[in-house]
Amino acid sequence: MESQGRFAAGLLRHGARAYATMVVEALADQSAGLSAHGLPSSFADPIEDTRVRLLTLAEALDVDRPELIARQIAWYKVAFAHRNVAGDYLEANLHAIRDALLQQLPAPCHEIVMRHLDAGVQMARNAPSDLPSHLESGGAMLTEARQFLLAVLENRAHDALDLVMAWHAAGASIAELHDHVLTRAQREVGRMWLMAEIPIADEHFASRLVERCLDRLAGLAPPAIHLGRFVVTCAVGGNLHDIGLRMVADRFEMHGWDAWHLGADMPAHDFEWLLQDRRVDLIALGATLVLHVSTARSTIERLRATLGTRCPPILVGGHPFTLVEDLYRVIGADAVAHSAAEAVAYGESLTRG
Repeated sequence: MESQGRFAAGLLRHGARAYATMVVEALADQSAGLSAHGLPSSFADPIEDTRVRLLTLAEALDVDRPELIARQIAWYKVAFAHRNVAGDYLEANLHAIRDALLQQLPAPCHEIVMRHLDAGVQMARNAPSDLPSHLESGGAMLTEARQFLLAVLENRAHDALDLVMAWHAAGASIAELHDHVLTRAQREVGRMWLMAEIPIADEHFASRLVERCLDRLAGLAPPAIHLGRFVVTCAVGGNLHDIGLRMVADRFEMHGWDAWHLGADMPAHDFEWLLQDRRVDLIALGATLVLHVSTARSTIERLRATLGTRCPPILVGGHPFTLVEDLYRVIGADAVAHSAAEAVAYGESLTRG
């Protein structure tokens, strides 16, 4: 029998917009001032914002891991704090969600839903409103990461590219540039957007520039001894972020693998069709947001059902898997990697022998 969590998750997904409308209307009735202050239009419409929060709750319920909704609430707290949203808006929104779901969901679902929402409320009360910079904690190539990011934020694309090429010519490996410069800069740009220090346009510009750097660096990679192993990398359906996976694919190729990078938003039904007549040694799936967790699970389930004993090992990675240690097991993957280097190491371990 389907668990109460998965059952409740299905109900939330099906009725998310209706529930969100109910929540926003209830908030307006309870606190006209709080509702009127609302959210800045540049961030989200209140109903859409609440709908996404309900869908995130559904993802947490689907795997019964309250940490997923709680950590997303921590993200919202930072975002709201730096966009002049009333300090009590987030907790009030969660309480309104609780009231609406207690009225609308079947009684057997109440306990698990309330347990997850309680975790969210506690996080709304206790989480910090600021995040430390990724470029203040020391580490290898910190100066280079700062120089690269400055060029990006000043829209000096050619200078940023030239810096990366110059560091490589001076002896920095491609792996070092991936891990210590490009990845750290990307994370810092994400933090800066979350804290309303830069517009989303700068984040998009940075992402495209990092992709150009990856193209240049891939062309400089020395030939590797061919191992005859094949990895497919892609972001699951709905996941529009694949830069980290592109780095993973490049690193596999540097270690002698043939890497077939399919990019972002790969539909599960086409993916399984693609693999029916091709030999693949490893599949690496990316889920960047909590909202992608159930899609990752359904993709894995479809692959295993379609390919049966021919299904290769499945490796997963992405932000949700840093929040819950055993999440990869819950969704049926064979291993989780938190970096490109880990992905290659686990890939070689899973396919050895």
